[in-house]
Amino acid sequence: MIALLCGALQVRRSWNVSRWSKATLLWIAFWVMGLGGLYGFAMHIVFGQFIAEQIDWPNSPFQNEVAFANLTIGILGLSSFWRRSRDYLVASIVAYASWFFADGLGHVYSLVVRSNDAPSNVGTILLTDFLMPILVVILLWLSREERTRLKS
Repeated sequence: MIALLCGALQVRRSWNVSRWSKATLLWIAFWVMGLGGLYGFAMHIVFGQFIAEQIDWPNSPFQNEVAFANLTIGILGLSSFWRRSRDYLVASIVAYASWFFADGLGHVYSLVVRSNDAPSNVGTILLTDFLMPILVVILLWLSREERTRLKS
């Protein structure tokens, strides 16, 4: 929601759907991918046992791999925000959207096969794992007129 609001505030004087979509994608890169990725990294590195318990999965070395994947998404998000190159942003969003959508499928699999209805397996995380990738793909499509180098 913060990214949607930041995008609207950024283009409020010359608002159109394409400009708003582009600005919102940059704010999603900053807030959701960037800071969210760094937060996910810290949580899986420092509190791996706790996170595994919340998802109702066994703790294992997967925690470090998930942490480093989150770190990668965080770096891609922040560098997309600062760099403002559409091609770089698209590549970063493809990495983010494909990983999180696949995570969502993993949570659904765990629900269906293992009857895992832990809140961190099927709660808000399940919604965001599907909705955010769909949202960024829609925003990419809506911002297709903004193919030049991204400006503030």
